[in-house]
Amino acid sequence: MKSKKAFMLGAAMAASCFVSAFALAEQYPSQTPAKLSAQAVKRAVDQVLKIGGQVDPSKLATEIKQKLKAAKAGKARAVASKAAVSSAPMDTVVGELKKPNEKQLQGAAIAAFAPLFPTLDINTLYNVTGVETGAEVAYHFNLAQSARIQLQLLNQSAGTNMSLSLFHDDGQGNLTLLGTSDNAGSADEYLNGVMPAGDYYWYMVANTASNGQFSFGVAVDSNIDAFEPNDTAQTAFALPDALNQVAGNLDSVNDVDYFDFTSLRGQGVGMFLGDDGEGTRNQWIFERFDGNNWVVIQPNNTSTYPSLTPGYTVKVRVRANPAVALNPQARYILSFGSAPRLNQNNVNGDNVVRIPSSIMQLATQAARSLSWSTQWSDSTGEPLRGVTPVLRVDKRFDDTINYHWVDYEAKTGITGAASGSVDLGTCSGDLNVVYPDSSSGQTYNWRTWFNMGGWRIELKEFPGVGVGGNITQYVSLGHICSQTIVR
Repeated sequence: MKSKKAFMLGAAMAASCFVSAFALAEQYPSQTPAKLSAQAVKRAVDQVLKIGGQVDPSKLATEIKQKLKAAKAGKARAVASKAAVSSAPMDTVVGELKKPNEKQLQGAAIAAFAPLFPTLDINTLYNVTGVETGAEVAYHFNLAQSARIQLQLLNQSAGTNMSLSLFHDDGQGNLTLLGTSDNAGSADEYLNGVMPAGDYYWYMVANTASNGQFSFGVAVDSNIDAFEPNDTAQTAFALPDALNQVAGNLDSVNDVDYFDFTSLRGQGVGMFLGDDGEGTRNQWIFERFDGNNWVVIQPNNTSTYPSLTPGYTVKVRVRANPAVALNPQARYILSFGSAPRLNQNNVNGDNVVRIPSSIMQLATQAARSLSWSTQWSDSTGEPLRGVTPVLRVDKRFDDTINYHWVDYEAKTGITGAASGSVDLGTCSGDLNVVYPDSSSGQTYNWRTWFNMGGWRIELKEFPGVGVGGNITQYVSLGHICSQTIVR
């Protein structure tokens, strides 16, 4: 709660914390098909597939069989296309280049791709009957966007032993084997993983069967974030040397997201987990690894390593809170990286006849405008670029306990500096005082009408760093409305 009576000068409080330098939307590594894991227990999607129809075992051409075998052996081959070559002269008209629109490009790409096998729907369970030893079943499915998938081969009849494989087709005739599940007997087969958008093939082979039957399908959950797969400490997403902020989600209660950050210069490293403003923070448990154990960081708390050995990697993870129902659509906001340091800050008003501190403690006084600047670095002095300092201004405190901040943002550049200006506008003034002033060389009595308020400096992406805190909450501001000389 703020005091409306004291209006003492708010001290500048610089805390050692951290903030997002920039979103990583354009820094994600290019996704290529990853190897899937074969598991006897469903984990990745836990989704019941809708019932589909009956499909038949495929009759594979010799060329297709050779292509699949080559892919299994790690020898994917591209299908070469021969272009016609003409020795006749060619006239070229040079004119305006017109970029094809996105729909045209997408339409051309879709038309150019012809899958090797018939296409089936995702999230659908299909049945196959009349299977004999050596039979091969192959079908195509498409992922329109990156997704967590689970291939399922279920309900094998007695005496039937099928294997399940997944291949990726890059659209150019190159096949890549992503994984195979081949459990003994008629046990169910599963392949789990996070796959990028693209074209894929089920490939199922009857190791043993006599008029056998089974069901198969693929469960697809596209409600994932851009950092998947990062479900284990070994597949943690490594964040770059910056002050990072990332938005993610947990697509199931079993999902766990791991992130790494390496302190290249031995700089301090900090971490904080918030939400997207929807009040969903209690859905997640946030932890850091201390070298031996995972330590919980409580909600609304930051955690900072002040200094580290150069090259040390800090590890954090986000998992579901079992005590709260999980909403897979909810987004957590993770700040993780170099802990920031505010090195310089200035907030100055325009030209006014200042109210003396003997009358009122107003550290900053301005009539129409404020100019402000900050400079940020990590603990080693390396400038922090791309962070978002915010000047928060309440130019008139009222009688309620609430502030009425108006935020003015800026972005730091290559030197870690950011600056801006604020148009305060006009006012009528709740208070007035009369005082002598001799700054012009001659003494005059001035009557000044003004409002009392305050300002803070924060970082948009991270709480508790800047100027103003929980104890001294603001720097006092006098918004000067009018000034006249009186006798």
